[in-house]
Amino acid sequence: MNSQASDLELLSLKDASSLSPYSADYLNLLARKGKIRARKIGRDWVITKSDLFDYLQKQKAYYENRLSKFKLV
Repeated sequence: MNSQASDLELLSLKDASSLSPYSADYLNLLARKGKIRARKIGRDWVITKSDLFDYLQKQKAYYENRLSKFKLV
């Protein structure tokens, strides 16, 4: 499977939690609130790897920016 196809593979939130620092329950909360790009199929939420990694990158950039304001020069 090539890289692009694996990025579009749908992951359950449980599987996504193993690739992130967040629990499946927290990812579920983010999905329900619309904070993370996920889709509901039946009663289960799923997310692509690329959407998960996009969210993680945005969070990292946000917190690095916030921390940089507190660093002493």
